[in-house]
Amino acid sequence: MKQSVPRIMFTATNSGGGKTTVTCGVLRAFTNRGMTLSAFKCGPDYIDPLFHKEMIGAKSGNLDLFFTGGNKAKEIFATNAKDTDLAIIEGVMGYYDGVGGVTTTASAYHVAQVIDCPVVLIVDGKGASMSICAQINGFLQFRPNHKIVGVILNRCSKMLFALLKDTIVKECGVHALGYLPNDPAYTIESRHLGLITASEITNLGEKLDKLGQGVESGIDLDKLLQLAKNTQEIVYEETMVTPITTKNPMIGVARDKAFCFYYQQNLDMLKELGAEIIYFSPLEDSHLPLGLSGLYFGGGYPELYLKKLAENKTMKADINQAIVSHMPTFAECGGFMYLTQTIEG
Repeated sequence: MKQSVPRIMFTATNSGGGKTTVTCGVLRAFTNRGMTLSAFKCGPDYIDPLFHKEMIGAKSGNLDLFFTGGNKAKEIFATNAKDTDLAIIEGVMGYYDGVGGVTTTASAYHVAQVIDCPVVLIVDGKGASMSICAQINGFLQFRPNHKIVGVILNRCSKMLFALLKDTIVKECGVHALGYLPNDPAYTIESRHLGLITASEITNLGEKLDKLGQGVESGIDLDKLLQLAKNTQEIVYEETMVTPITTKNPMIGVARDKAFCFYYQQNLDMLKELGAEIIYFSPLEDSHLPLGLSGLYFGGGYPELYLKKLAENKTMKADINQAIVSHMPTFAECGGFMYLTQTIEG
């Protein structure tokens, strides 16, 4: 299979370097221009794709080379990016940070090689000037075929970017694509396991509007789009999935503010195998849906909603009865915590 997909990856020198801020801002800005977008996250991350979905109202997938081979990653990318004007990929951790902390395996760099994607490096511009060029050159020289075509300076003033723009081009040989100022209004708070989830931010729309405006004024979106279009076709072998049943068993999937860590590809695969996915909320629903053949509890933050989960006794009773009656049940991370006898908050 072959597919032409304009694409660009945003990566950074380290975690907390501004990848999600820039990615969300660019998604918002291009959406405001009327473009149809798709978005992806490198590696094992459930939260950032929720933000991508809020930006564009479309599916956002994961490209995780630890769990899939290169061909499957390309298929996931091509399938989800089909019929979109632009695909934006958000990196994970620092650009070269891979499995075990001492390899590039499954890193954003590894994904860029597999997807054959141009990369924009986000560099912290606060408290630095000429030294930024040394940092950029370190990333350019660390590995051959690095794919880095440009840089964006995060937490950088308009004045400093104007001072450094030509110097970056001269000293590093890559495009200086723009900057984002150090504005608290752009900040998305973090907690353990990652960011605060999109559903928890009450003024998210307002925050994203301002972020999109900042990107529109500070980043050269036309040049960014030009770089994204200068890409080759994605070539991959299509994976054929054969349904294992025609009875369409219903699998209840816990999904709400407490349980929201799922790879969409896993849910899609269950449907391709013949299952019907029924979502329910241990927080808001009083009972399990009728007619279920199995239960799936993903991860999340049940520890933030202990009182409400504990007080929903009818839901707990339904789940307990289903499990003791030997209903197939899969639970992981926060979902497994929820099924224990007690959680200490």
